[in-house]
Formats: sequence, structure tokens, C-alpha cells
Amino acid sequence: MSTQTLRYKVMVKDVKKNPFPDDHYCIVGDEFRDDHDLFDSTGHVLVRHRGRPVASTRIVNGNFEKLEAETFGWADVRSLVAPHARNADNLAEPSRVVADRSVRGSNVVPLMYLHCLEWMMQNNIENFVGMANSEARPLMEHYSKWAQAKWITEKPFDVSDFIKGRKLDMCLISVGEAGTPERNRFTLTNFAPAFMAYSMMKSPK
Repeated sequence: MSTQTLRYKVMVKDVKKNPFPDDHYCIVGDEFRDDHDLFDSTGHVLVRHRGRPVASTRIVNGNFEKLEAETFGWADVRSLVAPHARNADNLAEPSRVVADRSVRGSNVVPLMYLHCLEWMMQNNIENFVGMANSEARPLMEHYSKWAQAKWITEKPFDVSDFIKGRKLDMCLISVGEAGTPERNRFTLTNFAPAFMAYSMMKSPK
């Protein structure tokens, strides 16, 4: 099972009320994908448990390509980032985060987020933007505390191109440039403690 097939299973097939019409631009057979998946600069994370794919995400590298919100004109991402970052053009976005029901409530997704941060730092990315369903923002606040995320949208923006009527908020995490005090501080006070904490969470059976 590929990352895109797992997405289709979690986002379309297994939900009680599928929000995506059959002709949605992301549905291609039994896969859920778009052009952002095909960029050479896009990173892909697929987590397997006992040999079975159970969670995945992708990381669109904004240093080389437009982010999804920029492609569709949902938000002027770099203008939103600029007041909070040294270089608003050095950024990436994890998206299409999915997890099979069998691993929800375990440490799989939190550790996957940390792996995304590790990928970013290895690829010299300083800023990480995330889009969250406005209804899920209270849950995201949990992650934003340890990551020192800043919510950079004053009000939600509409993403009806993706799901009709859906509104999202955007947050920013700045990890700093490699070798700087900002990066070292983030690693010591955020990344390392979070890795230790989430490693001690319940693992999937």
C-alpha cells in the first residue's frame, strides 16, 4: 500500500460521510494525490507497523515550489509568515496527515510530526507552516504548546476547492538556521524533550 492509497483508505473509504465527490481532483482510482506529491523536492513519510502502512504525511518544500495554499490562492502564506520569521521564503508544509484507526491515540502521529521536523532541519528549512481545520484547533493547541507554534491567521480562510465549506487556520513553527543559537535552543528545549515524552506514550499493539 502506498502513501496515496493509505490516504484514500483513511480520508475517503473508511469515513462515515465521505466529503469528496468522485470527480474530486485528488481522487485517482484508489489513490488520493495531487501535483504536490510529484515534486522532486517533496518529502514523504510512511509509517509501518508490523509491516502494514498505518500513517503518513508529506512535506512540501516551499523553497522550490508553491505550497498548497499558495497554489489555490487560499492565503498569502509568505506575507503571513514574514512578521514572525527571519526569512519568510525558507519554509515547508507538512500536509495530508493520515492515521489508520488502529493507531489513533498512540504515539505514532506525534512521533511522525517529530520526524517531519527532523526532515526539515536536515534539509536546512527554517520555518514550518501547518494548516488546521478550525474545528480541530483546540486539539492542535496541544502540539502548539511544546512546539512554540504561533497562530498567524487572524481569522480562518476558506478552502472550498478542497472540501466545500471547510475553513482552516494556519500556524508557524520557526526552528532557526542550522548552527545558530535559535536552532540549538529549539533542539534542546522543544525537539529533544518532545521526542522523549512521545516515546513514552502508548505504542500501537
